[in-house]
Amino acid sequence: MPKDKLFDCMKEIRKLNLDAPVNRGDVLIADVCGTGVDIVASGEVK
Repeated sequence: MPKDKLFDCMKEIRKLNLDAPVNRGDVLIADVCGTGVDIVASGEVK
């Protein structure tokens, strides 16, 4: 992720509100802030 986009991406991540179940590897935000980076779940919530 480009360092100049880090704070913008964190703002988008903080807006995220998910319902269970969330599985490890699920893409939560695709191409966050146009960076080409996907935000992926690193754990599971059943």
